[in-house]
Amino acid sequence: MARTRAAVRGRDQELTALRTALAPDGGRLIVLTGPAGIGRTALLDSVARLLAADGARVLPLRLGTGPDGGGDPYALAALVRAVRERFEQLQESGLSEALSAVAQLRDARGRERGGWTPAVVAALDGLFETVGRRERVALLVDDAHAVAEPAPVLSAARRAGCLVVATCEEGAERGPGLAELLTDADRVMTIGPLADDVALSLVRRAAGARLDESVVTALRTALGPLLGNPGTVLGTLDALRRSGRLVTFEGRLCLSDPAEPVALPADHPLLRRASALGGTAVRLLGAVALLDGLDLDALPPLADILEADPVDCGRGLDLLIEAGVLTAGPDGRIACRCPALAATAAGRFRARRGTALHAALAERLLAGHRRSGGVDPVVLADHVARGGATVTLDDDTVRQLLTMGAAAEQEEPERATLWYAAALRRLPPTGPEHARTLCRLLLLVVRTGRYELLREPLTRYAEHGCAEESLDEIRLAAILLALHSGVPPAERAVRELLDAPFPGRGPTAFSEWWFDRRLAPDPRRHPATDGDTVAGAGAGAGAGAGAGAGTRAGGEPRGWAEVTAEAGALTGGEAETPAGGKASVGGGAGDRSGAGAVARDGTAAGDGARGGAGRSDLLSAALCGDVAACERVWRSSGGAAPSPELDRLRQAALVADMADVARLVIGADYRVPETGVLGAYHRVVRGYADADWTRAMSAVRELELSPAEDTLARHAARLLAVDMCAARGEFGQASRWLTAATRAPRLAVLRTWARVGLAARKGDDGQAVRVALLAGPRLRRAGLRTGLSILLSRALRIAVLGDDHEGAAELLAEIELLPHEHHVDAQESLLLARGLVHRDPECAREATDLIRERGDLPALMESCLAVARFAPDPRPWLREAHALATRCGAAALLERVREVTRERGVPAPRARGRRDALAVTEQRIIELIGEGLTNRQIALRLRLSEKTVENYLTRLFARTGCRSRVELAAASLTGRLARTPT
Repeated sequence: MARTRAAVRGRDQELTALRTALAPDGGRLIVLTGPAGIGRTALLDSVARLLAADGARVLPLRLGTGPDGGGDPYALAALVRAVRERFEQLQESGLSEALSAVAQLRDARGRERGGWTPAVVAALDGLFETVGRRERVALLVDDAHAVAEPAPVLSAARRAGCLVVATCEEGAERGPGLAELLTDADRVMTIGPLADDVALSLVRRAAGARLDESVVTALRTALGPLLGNPGTVLGTLDALRRSGRLVTFEGRLCLSDPAEPVALPADHPLLRRASALGGTAVRLLGAVALLDGLDLDALPPLADILEADPVDCGRGLDLLIEAGVLTAGPDGRIACRCPALAATAAGRFRARRGTALHAALAERLLAGHRRSGGVDPVVLADHVARGGATVTLDDDTVRQLLTMGAAAEQEEPERATLWYAAALRRLPPTGPEHARTLCRLLLLVVRTGRYELLREPLTRYAEHGCAEESLDEIRLAAILLALHSGVPPAERAVRELLDAPFPGRGPTAFSEWWFDRRLAPDPRRHPATDGDTVAGAGAGAGAGAGAGAGTRAGGEPRGWAEVTAEAGALTGGEAETPAGGKASVGGGAGDRSGAGAVARDGTAAGDGARGGAGRSDLLSAALCGDVAACERVWRSSGGAAPSPELDRLRQAALVADMADVARLVIGADYRVPETGVLGAYHRVVRGYADADWTRAMSAVRELELSPAEDTLARHAARLLAVDMCAARGEFGQASRWLTAATRAPRLAVLRTWARVGLAARKGDDGQAVRVALLAGPRLRRAGLRTGLSILLSRALRIAVLGDDHEGAAELLAEIELLPHEHHVDAQESLLLARGLVHRDPECAREATDLIRERGDLPALMESCLAVARFAPDPRPWLREAHALATRCGAAALLERVREVTRERGVPAPRARGRRDALAVTEQRIIELIGEGLTNRQIALRLRLSEKTVENYLTRLFARTGCRSRVELAAASLTGRLARTPT
């Protein structure tokens, strides 16, 4: 990994300590140690600038870089070169003679008489005394570990009264010469890692473009403890760039495939150190990387696989741990230092794939267990589970996996999920044990988020079919996998399952709803079945859409409630309820359908909890956006209405936040995914609502760059991006997002909401109101009422801001036509509408309190701005609107705040924060300068006058010391300008 030269950052404490250590008169020898890439050279360069500013003569000495290589064990040749390069600057009488004396003796070698002759000592003393005759001299030595005997030269400089600062690599091989230097030093200082924020500021500066937050997050996760090593973080960024992983998308530098792991550069010092330890160490590192860690019980069979001596392997692991390449946990488990190191090491170890290596270990552990026992069953089960279908298991071992999985469900659900999946692949798909295990696996997958484990059961279904009682679980598995991955299944039989209509929801199929198309080229319904099996694709079946296979009485397919109940019935009478805890199948003391049930947030819920029978219907209704059905099912299962829970479910359904829908319906056992389509889109929704638009837009870009197909979530994310870009004054980008979003009826309300916001941000309030007045009645008559009150409420706020009293009154009339008695969001909209139209501040305050409680900060921002138009004291409303607009980086809304402030004649609100922080408009001007826009173009983009932009620039030049637009943009890129969070 090439050394990166840059100005030191985040080293104030080290520089202060060095200044103090070097202050006394006389010679001093300070040694700086730290790992490779930690910034020793940059710190030494900063010391050079400090000493030069204090009037010292600086003589830099770079060791290990000249042509002498190992032929200069005492660094004499390097010293002679350094003095010759600065001969004219030194200009001391007698310097030529003193330098010649050292040059003639520079070939001194060997260890006789200590390897150091009196003539050499005298020559060095003469040289340093000559150099430092008139002024204090500082000898700065980089990479002192690169020569065998650095101490004699450095000690001679100190004897002559020179300041000596030397660096050496921590972890470098310490021979007698380096040990002597460290012992002889007046002070040894260890350079620690940079703080994370400093390291990431280096990344942003080095990127040379606006870096997407997903890149920062990926680097933080991949590098772990190495994030504070500037050489590592900058080298990894450079490797991503050279490999084509960094791409520019919508003005940001993003990862081309966010799910692909980030790897260390191939020449990283840790990898070089591992290579220096020999072939066995390299193979061990690759194995640990592929296995995602190594238990010591697996070392003997691993040595057999690697065709190495077990003792050598043990010694190799010790050396890798000592070198800082591997780590040993408290339980003795060996792992790579960080995920990025594991990614590179695994890529180098091409002899085996991870699954194959696990399988080979599992076979050997099984053989040893059958011979003599003594194998840790957990270690064995882990390797069996990760070894795929190639590991041969007998029936007893499969039963043991099931038993261990059942025992581990509560304490170690991740392991239990893997063990159930391993057992499932070895069970006949037509047997009752397969159905039971599939039920347990589905429950655990929902808890752990390991949806990729559902691919294999679906592939087996396509090849071999399944038992009649398993068909609904198979379809549920297909839906869960498609939701979370965003990728349609490859198998035709599974595609046909997704082409089947939602139960009780008309002709709409899951595939049409989620992917906006049918998946199978020639969709067919499942034929009636006879016997115990439902054939897969190989027998020409697969849809399961009609009555018959896997249905309840009345023709509806079984759903989540039946899955949980069946899992309990087949495992001894108890099953976890989707909301947590356990429920006895058949009611009785363990019945959770009534009082004492567990609510969606995991708390006791009394009569408000839904029974298991309603969960499947509720999930189906929410997925389809059927608000009326949601409410019916909610009420029929004892849920209270109006209810904050039901309101959250309705809001999640409005924006297609399926992760939140599943969490609310399935309960506390559902783990909201961190990755994948649903995980990324959930971050979009939460970031938008929390006014963390940087995070939200980063997640939008992550969705766009993921290999997933266009899904409902991706289209909904585009519509939220329309609103964020429009609020920031990026109208061209907002229009592009709107064009890319689907016109599907499922997102009609959200799309109209985005169009209304875009028109208003462009300054066309009349057009925004007209769009809402035309679309509102049509959407209501079409039954698309989810979120309609929020759409109409936004348009009414815009009408009030634009003094369109007639339009506001018409919108109020539309809002009053909506049902309100059981809709919390509609009640909120009605209160706000009446407060704004009738200029009733108390009514408006009650409505904004509801918005604030709901956590919709952008809606709160717009509402505060509208109320400020007529409130007796507009200042608190304007302060809150201004604070939220600043937090969002919403330049267009900040301009509206300024307009209302001038209109009401009150002092302009100011953002709270550091005095030197840039305002949002200033930040946007600098960003647009970086994009190459002229002052006139910036004025048009931000809806300012050209003179105002010029005034902003004048103030920025005065505050920052920059003298040109180019310098201002460069200072921003390098992190030298204070910024407010946006």
